[in-house]
Amino acid sequence: METTNLDLVFVDNEPKTKGQLAHVRVKATLNKNHSSLKAEGLISSPCMSFREFDAEIRRLQTELEIIRAEARKKFSRAQAIVIAAA
Repeated sequence: METTNLDLVFVDNEPKTKGQLAHVRVKATLNKNHSSLKAEGLISSPCMSFREFDAEIRRLQTELEIIRAEARKKFSRAQAIVIAAA
C-alpha cells in the first residue's frame, strides 16, 4: 500500500556499519500556503475541527504501521540471507 506523507528509506548494506539501516522520511510536500502558514514541513491536510484532526492522526498512524511492516519484512529478509549463508 502506498503512503501519502511518510516513507521508508532502507539500505541493505550501509558502508559505515556494513549492515542494514532504516529511516522514516517525510515525502516531498507541495509548497501550498494555508492562510498565514507555509505548508513546508506540514504532513497533514488542513483540519477545521477536532474530528478532521483526529482522522488525520489515524491516517498518519496507519502510514507508520505500513512502514513498520515493510521494514520488518526487509530486516527479516536480510537476516534470513545472513543465516542461510552461515
